[in-house]
Amino acid sequence: MINKFYVLPFILSFLLVACDSTHTRSPTEQALQIRLSINNNNIEEFRALSSLPLIIREQEWQSAKDGTGFILGVAKQSLLSSDDAFNKIISTFLKSLQIEDERAVTDITSNMFTSELGEKVNDWDDFKLILFKRGEGDVEHIVLMGLNKKTNKLQAIYIN
Repeated sequence: MINKFYVLPFILSFLLVACDSTHTRSPTEQALQIRLSINNNNIEEFRALSSLPLIIREQEWQSAKDGTGFILGVAKQSLLSSDDAFNKIISTFLKSLQIEDERAVTDITSNMFTSELGEKVNDWDDFKLILFKRGEGDVEHIVLMGLNKKTNKLQAIYIN
């Protein structure tokens, strides 16, 4: 006969482990959740999935001078280091962004984005990078997310 006093601690510890694992997302799952918060313009969820300081790098496209198409234009980078700065910028930022692609590309390194990240490319080495393509057709629109490797929270985002 099994002593119920030995079974109860086993069941409780199993339940605690099971509950804990439901709160831990893989980097890909986290990036997909961030994508969903962006597409739903859900500022509260986006904030909960992010950590400060948060780097936002936005880059415009411009026409090539030789008329061959489009090239990357000027990049603007912001560092949001307080909740006030976050609240001032994020609502406008989220309204202007949609990520259609549902596939998160994870086998990438910052060295693959030297054109996009420029002199800031080494700043992205410490992040787990997740790429979403935005597929606008004429140029390669992307969203690159940099997740903190320990917490999986968003610490950097690049869009063009």
